[in-house]
Amino acid sequence: MRGTAPLVVLVLGSAAERAGCPRELSPLARAAKPHLDRLALTGRVLSVRLSTAPKALVTAAPLLSILGIDSQGCHHARASCLAARAAPAPGPDGCYAAAEFISLFRELLADPEPAGLSVPETEVLLAALEEPLRRAGARLTMGEGGRLLVSGPSALFDPATPPPDQLLGADLRGFEPRVPAHALLHRLSREVLDGHDVNAVRRDLGRNGADMLWISGPGAPAVLPAVPAAVRGAVSAAGDDGVFRGACLAAGIAWQETPPGDAAALVAVARRSLASDRVLFLHWRRGLLDAYQRDLATRAEGIGELDRTLVGPLAEAVAAAKGRLLVLPDLPRETASGRAVADCVPALIWGAGVQAMTARKFDEAGAATAGEPLEPGHGLLAYVLNL
Repeated sequence: MRGTAPLVVLVLGSAAERAGCPRELSPLARAAKPHLDRLALTGRVLSVRLSTAPKALVTAAPLLSILGIDSQGCHHARASCLAARAAPAPGPDGCYAAAEFISLFRELLADPEPAGLSVPETEVLLAALEEPLRRAGARLTMGEGGRLLVSGPSALFDPATPPPDQLLGADLRGFEPRVPAHALLHRLSREVLDGHDVNAVRRDLGRNGADMLWISGPGAPAVLPAVPAAVRGAVSAAGDDGVFRGACLAAGIAWQETPPGDAAALVAVARRSLASDRVLFLHWRRGLLDAYQRDLATRAEGIGELDRTLVGPLAEAVAAAKGRLLVLPDLPRETASGRAVADCVPALIWGAGVQAMTARKFDEAGAATAGEPLEPGHGLLAYVLNL
């Protein structure tokens, strides 16, 4: 079957825990996931190290590895991928930085992505921020997937400022940008948003407010090599994540937008694509949002729902097309803090021509028994295609 079976790659955003945590307590280990575990019995489970450089963890580098692209020498900041097609050019010596609304509790980062922020609310808040940021030399705009970007001269930003999902629960006074202009942008956003009517109404309703615009991860416009020759031609991707969409578009991969969290829409894309595409990448962002929930039982429930609504129907579609399925998280995180780490993630390979190995469950412990991890991570795609 080498080189002939269509392949579906299902990316589970941030579904893995760090390898150093008690593996039997990880969300993947605790989840009721009969479909994933059944596929593991007749497929292969192994460990993959998608990124080894600590500074690359919070960039798009792990996603590029999944696409089969070596990120060395590429502009792989998250902001670079968000700006792939949607954002205007930043000008000479300019760059983009990712921007997210965050919720605060005094000086602590309480929520890196305020839930339920509607499109009209977002538009009103952006309009309030536009002029103050412009006077400070920055431009606020939309990137891929509707994610926010700030652009301006590279000297405006501190590249060491981490993204907010790395700082959940942290005292932000310890993470003040070292570049004064960048710190000014943060202060301006907080001043504008602190007493804004949108936030006042949200607090009255018991919801987190968008208390500040956090700016991080500056990078030049994305310039990525095309996907490897093994998958050129009939290759596409779908999902609702802006960073992955930008990475795919920058690498020349056609993208199909699906409604957020809509498993049925992803399965429908797969059924259509399996008839013609050599490789289809699907991204499930729900895992990233669940990663902000540090309660392991809640996260395990989310994986169980994923198994029932997406993995089961997807496996049926792949089997009917005599194809292959690759399932893996894009990033491991610490159990206690949710911060990204450079540990391995478990990968499951199943389908036509894949010979079963020792029966294992699809979780961190099952993958660890497979021996040495596969690295570099960008070799995983070629490995699966050539089984």
